[in-house]
Amino acid sequence: MRFRRAGTLMAVLAGVALLAPPAPAQDLRRPEEQLAAIYSLGVQLEIEQRRLDDALQRYHDHGQARDDRRARLSRAYEEIDAMVEGRVESDAAQIAAREQDIVRLEEEASVQAREGREIRTVMREAHERIAILSDRIAGLRKTLPSDTESLTGIWDVTYLPSGDKGVFTLRQSGTLLAGEYSFDGGWKGSLQGTFVNDKLLLHRIDSKLGRSSDLEGTLGPDGRTIRGTWNNYILSGGQPVTGSWVGRKRQDRGPA
Repeated sequence: MRFRRAGTLMAVLAGVALLAPPAPAQDLRRPEEQLAAIYSLGVQLEIEQRRLDDALQRYHDHGQARDDRRARLSRAYEEIDAMVEGRVESDAAQIAAREQDIVRLEEEASVQAREGREIRTVMREAHERIAILSDRIAGLRKTLPSDTESLTGIWDVTYLPSGDKGVFTLRQSGTLLAGEYSFDGGWKGSLQGTFVNDKLLLHRIDSKLGRSSDLEGTLGPDGRTIRGTWNNYILSGGQPVTGSWVGRKRQDRGPA
């Protein structure tokens, strides 16, 4: 009984979560947040589709049983009609027995009709939830960067010849780029730049030192690799003032 109550509570909570007003798409400003929301809604959509498929199978089985019971009830009516009309030999006991069969079949048909209505209600509600989830997913997809905005995402970056490693988080809007970065050693700041004809130009602005370097690069044919050169504006500490760099885009993953 405890497990049944827990399952019922989970179903109720899931329904409440589904019917709750969705967060406006504009509140999910980062593509990563939008993708996470789409992933979560997609999981719910799959659950609802399975629920609908199960209900459809039960309704199919229910329909076959309903047709069988209708045929049996029709035969019982034909037999009792023939008995009371004298078209077949019968006695009172036989007529009474057939009458009891009809009462039983009618009661079973009534129960079956109620079960059919319940299954249809489950199917209707599943269709409604599927429509709501599909609309939400479609709305979020419209706010995602288009296929041409391929730089949006998280990039693992390596500077050469120093071997310094960092992470660029880029957001592309048309030809404009913006984002943030962090490097080993606690270096972090913002990124601004442009992207035209697969050519990238980024200005790296350190949170403490200001504009620190410019990066140029070319997006590879796979759409997930950038290779190019960098120039440092901070000429101190014996560090290289120019070099090459490579960035590799992380695979998009749904939340665990």
